[in-house]
Order: sequence, then structure tokens, then C-alpha cells
Amino acid sequence: MISSITAAVLLAAASAMAPAANPPPAPAVDATAHPAAPSTESRIEAGRRMYLEGVLPSGEMITARVRNDVTVGGDFAICGTCHRRSGLGSSEGSQVIPAIAGDRLFNPLRLPTRNLPLAPQQRPAYNMETLKRAIRSGVDANGELLDPLMPRYALDDDQIELLIDYLKTVSVEISPGVDERDIHFATIIAGPVAPEIRKALVDVMQVYVEQKNSETRHESKRAQDAPWHKEWLFSPYRKWVMHVWELTGAPETWPAQLERYYRQQPVFAVLSGVANGPWQPVHRFCEQTELPCLFPTTDLPVIAEQDFYPIYLSKGMALEGQLVNRHRLDDGQVNRPLVQVYRADDQRAKAAAEAIRQERGVRTVVWHPGEGQPGTEFWRQVLDEAEDGHLTLWLSQADVDTLWPVLEQNGGPDRIYLSSSLYGDNTDGVPPSLRDRLLFIHTNELPSRLSRLLLRSTGWLRVKGIYAPEARQVQANAYFALKVAGDALTHIRGYFFRDYFIERIEHTVDSVPYTSVYPRISLAPGQRFAAKGGYIAKLSPGPNPALVAVTEWITP
Repeated sequence: MISSITAAVLLAAASAMAPAANPPPAPAVDATAHPAAPSTESRIEAGRRMYLEGVLPSGEMITARVRNDVTVGGDFAICGTCHRRSGLGSSEGSQVIPAIAGDRLFNPLRLPTRNLPLAPQQRPAYNMETLKRAIRSGVDANGELLDPLMPRYALDDDQIELLIDYLKTVSVEISPGVDERDIHFATIIAGPVAPEIRKALVDVMQVYVEQKNSETRHESKRAQDAPWHKEWLFSPYRKWVMHVWELTGAPETWPAQLERYYRQQPVFAVLSGVANGPWQPVHRFCEQTELPCLFPTTDLPVIAEQDFYPIYLSKGMALEGQLVNRHRLDDGQVNRPLVQVYRADDQRAKAAAEAIRQERGVRTVVWHPGEGQPGTEFWRQVLDEAEDGHLTLWLSQADVDTLWPVLEQNGGPDRIYLSSSLYGDNTDGVPPSLRDRLLFIHTNELPSRLSRLLLRSTGWLRVKGIYAPEARQVQANAYFALKVAGDALTHIRGYFFRDYFIERIEHTVDSVPYTSVYPRISLAPGQRFAAKGGYIAKLSPGPNPALVAVTEWITP
């Protein structure tokens, strides 16, 4: 039997669904009276901007207080500055910044211990109210004051909830390229790279991975059968799988090729690589895909410090241009005019020239393709312009050597900068009478010291039977990228999040014992170039001249 209340409800529902004979006109809707609720995506984006950029939904910048009365803004008030992009925290000395990503705030925080079965609880789980209190007043879930350096934010409920909505999405699911058994990496060969260079790079990547997966301690078995109290130690183990992505044709076709490779098998990161041409298409793909792209060998990196995922060893040719400026400034010569020469069809030379083109007193002369090598008349015009100043030549040895007879006959500037990358190491063609005028821009370790610096990689390469002297830099850079990646994976201990992987690299690069072909490397949060300086060098006197530094390692 149907109750009277149920019958009334059914009758009302039936009446509501029945069409009316003369339906009343629909009431006018005031769109401003009840605005549509923001979508989940827009709320998360608003929270992301608050967390990573310090921008409130109103467009105003976030401010906060530290030590009760000091107002801070900018990077000091941005959550991601300390808790990092991954939300998994960081450390500096004895200062530990806790993880706040995903559901970590809403679970108890426990400390590692040998006392079984559970670790002691450091704090209980936050709920929405205690978390709001922590953000505004600096009081944690235990009711205790947080560190005085933790900013206190005057945010309303909606602003805090936007922030928390975003945090719940951060570092929740492991990144693509990792499964229960394997972690996938790629190395990229972009453009028409010489066969011997390609082989030298691929040999390093494949042999290193084969050695790493040799399982002399049966890591796979331990990962599968680890006792529960040691699962945290053994379960993160994954076999490495290395893929070679080769990009052919025009650079504008490379993004589509990269997308095809990535669809076939996503990778956790791109390690090393080499390009004959611009790295820009690879850079853009990695940034858009949120794919770490670590330490490729390229003279043409993308200089975009605001980007997160590509990290380079050096600024390449642009750094060489900056070093010329820095050396002239340090010598008090920056007010003297500078004439620089490069070929219009040489992208590397153009990148170096562009780095100093806008400086005061700099004149740029472009030698156009199709005109053969520079001739006497061309050099005389260049020397006339540079008579009271300096000359920088972004040219190959074949081009520059046509200058020497003209210099010997006509004098010319007392300072001529040459790019070691473009001119090369063979200086046999330089007349002894001109050596004192030449300054070489050198962004690697000097040749006389390089073998000692590369003892670690060269020894390993020789033992494995894959050492290629003609590709020494490419192999050394690849070995460096592999070692750094392996060290970072050890530190992240199963937190297979790409952002966290990069943050660990930023944190540990300064302490690695191997620096590839660069005598000094370092990274800090937000920095994307590990080697930041170079030498200015001259040729030594005597029958067998060698490059000797006339400056310390200088940083523009």
C-alpha cells in the first residue's frame, strides 16, 4: 500500500511533468544575481597561480607576515618558493620544509623508526579548519606554533579553499614513463648528426643502462618480495629502459615526430642528446609536455629561465658573447668600439653575435653565404672600422686564416677575440707575430687540463670498449647526465614525480664529484644552466703553442 505522503509526492511529480494547457511565461533571469559557479578547472588554475606565482584571483600579489610583524611579498610570500613546485618540500641546512602536496596534509605525519609496527606520530592529520588556522595564524594541527619563518597569510575562506583545491592535485599520481617494473628514458639525436657522433652517444646510453640493470644484488626480486617493514627501501627499484628518439628533416617537423615517439612510449625524462641545429623544438615540446630534458649537448639552447623542465649544461654560444662583454668590462675597455663578424648562414655564430649586438659601441658585420671565404678587400674594410677598438670573429678556422696576411701587412686592432668552439683547437696556422693579439673565448676546461678532469668518464668508457676521442665532449656530457639522473632517482625513493625529480637535481648537482668538460657547475632553484662561466685564453710562446688562461673562471 502506498502511504498518503508518498502518493502526494507522486501526484506532485506527475503534475510537474504534465504539460500545462497555457504555460505561464518564463520569468526573466538576472545573470548577475546568481553567477555561474566557477568550474573545477578554473578553481584549480586560480589555486595554481596563488601557489606558484603569488597572484590572487583579483590579480593582486599575495603578501604575508613573518616573525609576526614583518610584511613580505614577491618570492618570499609565494608558497612554491619553499614547498617547491612538487609540493614535496625541501631542505636547506638544518631547515626542513615539509611536504604539503596531495593528501599529505590530511593524513598524520609520521617519523621513520625501527619501533614496529607504526612510526611515532609527529602531528595528527589536518582538517579544513585546522589547515586554515595554520595558513592564517601559523598554528599547526597539534596547536603548536609553526616556525617563525613560515608566512602568515590574511586570506579569506574562498581563497584558501582555492589554494587547497590545487594542492590536492599536486604529486598525486606518478608521472608517465614509470610502471611497476620499469622506468623509461629517451635520448634525442636531432638533425643530421655525424654517424660517429651518433654511435658514440648511443653507446654510452645503452652500455650504461645495461650495466645498471645487471642486478648483481637482485634488486627486482627484492622489490617484489620485500618484507613489509623494508618495502619503502626496496619497492622503488625499477629497471631502466633507454629509447633513442631520432629527429630527421626540417626542425619545424620535429615536434610532430616527438609527439609520435611519446605516444608510442611515454618516458619519465629525456637524458642527454645531441643536435646539429637548434634545440628549440625539443625545448618547447619538453616544456609543453612537462617532460624533464636534462643536459643535452647543444650550442643553441633556449635561454628562457622562466621555463622549468629543460636544464642545460651551458648557454653555449650566447655565453661566449657574454664573456666578451664581461672581459672588456673587467679590463676597463668597454668604451672602445667593437666590430664583430659572422656568417649569415651560421646559426651558432649568429647566437653569439646577438648576445652582444645591442651593447654600446658594437658594430656587426655579416658575411653572407654564397660569397666564398672573406677576401682581402673585405678584411681591409673590417680592420679600418676596428682600428681604434677590438675585433671579434665568430668564424671558422678556414675563414679566419684568410685574415692573417692582411693583418701582417696592414696592422689592425690590438685585441682580436676568437671563439674556440668555431675556430677549433688547431692553431698551427696562426703566425707567431700575431699571437699576442689573439684572445680565445673558452667555455670548457682548457685542453691541457681536460684529460685529468675527464679521468672518471674516460676510464669507464675505455673499460667498456666504447671510448671515442672524436666525440669526447658528447660522451662526457652523456655520462654526466646519466650519473646525475641516477643520483636523483636514489634520493626521490619511489616518489616518481617529474617535478620532484628536477628539484632533487637542483639540490644535488653542486655536490656531484664529476662535472663533465666544465671545471665548475652549480644549480639553484630556478636556474637552468649548470656551467655559467668560461676563460679568456691566449697562445703560449714557443714552437708548440698551447692555450693558457689569462683570466680566472669568469661569470658574466
